[in-house]
Amino acid sequence: MWEACYGKEPFDLRLTVLRMIRQWKTLLLITLAGSLIFGGIYYLGNTLLRGRREYAAGSVYRVDYGVDDVDANAVMINSYTWNTYMHTEEFLDMVRSRLAGSGMEEISDQELGGYIQGEIESDWRVPSTGVITEDRNKSTVIARAVEEAVIQDFVLGISEIKAIRVLDHAGEAQEILPDLRIGRAFTLGAVLAAFFGLVILLLKELGEDNIWLPAAIRRRYGVKVAGTLNSRELKENICYLFAGADHPVVCSVQENCDPAETAEAIRRLCGGTAAGEADWQSLPSPLACPEAAEKLRAADGILLAVRAGAHGGKQLEYTLDFLAQQDCKVTAVILLDADEVLLRLYYGFQKTDGRAWVEE
Repeated sequence: MWEACYGKEPFDLRLTVLRMIRQWKTLLLITLAGSLIFGGIYYLGNTLLRGRREYAAGSVYRVDYGVDDVDANAVMINSYTWNTYMHTEEFLDMVRSRLAGSGMEEISDQELGGYIQGEIESDWRVPSTGVITEDRNKSTVIARAVEEAVIQDFVLGISEIKAIRVLDHAGEAQEILPDLRIGRAFTLGAVLAAFFGLVILLLKELGEDNIWLPAAIRRRYGVKVAGTLNSRELKENICYLFAGADHPVVCSVQENCDPAETAEAIRRLCGGTAAGEADWQSLPSPLACPEAAEKLRAADGILLAVRAGAHGGKQLEYTLDFLAQQDCKVTAVILLDADEVLLRLYYGFQKTDGRAWVEE
């Protein structure tokens, strides 16, 4: 009676890494797709699909304090206080008075305050004001009204300030263009796609019942493995395991596997030996033809042929369970369509002579 040993099978890091490397084309496609999708969405969202357009105009000033530089540290205007001044009711009234005749004098304090910004970037003697609205003309008119209010009325309300001069007058408002960083967007999309693609492939690899190595069959199911059709030990294993068997049977596990081809390959490989001269028969998969169990019980030996790759593990498990219930003793398993490059990398063989792996 066979016994599955999934819980006892150790995690094979080497095999997992090699499998990830072997899927580099898939990972590359995922990376490219993620880069194009993320970068494309970023580009379209900030250009063609961009929402409202905004226009900005502003002025830069030079503040002359009525005290020396040492005492000025105590009364200087910082960014917070400057921006606070720009939003006081008193200052907004100054701006509104200069909007008379422009049709904008009825703008509420809340709306007008939302348009105006005050900043001091580095030098506390050089503050600036800015106006941002959705209309180019409105931004220009309000920005010039703010500039007049600052240099004519605002300066009169602070005794420590001697004068405020305009270094850069408010000109025609300019549209605010988004700071597009297309290269970074595409790069970020590629990095994220590669990371999540690798995680998905890894989870898929760990979650599927894959069979890539002959040793995995022995570790999981506790049955003997003759090898692969190109393995150098196949002939010796077949000759030993089926010694004295006059009527052995090759039985496939998957329905799309032709056992007759496997039987013919074994005859050619073991030609001139007792195993090669035996009357090898072929039977379809017990999953598709359960009545084949009667012939399998009468056979001298049973060689199960299973294809390497995904979804073979559960099918092999089901077949072994069915044959055990039918008292059909499986002699060995042969792994077909094995990834020879993967086997070479995994076991460290250098080259092949066409049939068996040969070390240099």
